[in-house]
Amino acid sequence: MMAAHTYGGVPVPYTVSWSAEEAFRVDRCPHANRMAICHEVAPGQGKPQFGKPHSQRQREAIADDLCDLCGRTLRNKTKVSLSHARPRANGAEGLAILQVEPLLHRQCAATSLRHCPSLKRDVAAGTVVIRQVNRHRVQFAIMSSEYVGTLVPGYQAKSEDRIAGHAKVELLRWVDRDAAWLLRTAEDRP
Repeated sequence: MMAAHTYGGVPVPYTVSWSAEEAFRVDRCPHANRMAICHEVAPGQGKPQFGKPHSQRQREAIADDLCDLCGRTLRNKTKVSLSHARPRANGAEGLAILQVEPLLHRQCAATSLRHCPSLKRDVAAGTVVIRQVNRHRVQFAIMSSEYVGTLVPGYQAKSEDRIAGHAKVELLRWVDRDAAWLLRTAEDRP
């Protein structure tokens, strides 16, 4: 599996926004099934904005169970989380992790670790945890009217508006892994 786009020979994650996609609007989002903060849509145009997810593609990846790097389905594959998020006891079913980073295929997670200097540094420092995900579900953040108004100039948000922002993956069951496990094989197996 490979990213749909590359930039300077480096794979660009499916969910990354590009410099031609900087304008925001409020529109219906089929992935959140409600009004949501949306970006312009022009993947591959301009320069990738690493570290800045595209609002619709981020929601799509999480809602439709797509890989963060290649954008293909994660169904029936080993799912990997690369996240700074830590377990919290306030999940709907007790202990859970809520993260905004979409999941990845194991092979795509290994590719990401090989190419991303920030990810390499954070995994080495222990601030990003590698997890094999066995059970998860989707949540959507509801943004305040003040926040929506700052992103979308001229939008007259009302306090009763329920505008979706980013999606969240709630990890319910997982196994902590290490970089050696992730990089050990290019095959998608435990």
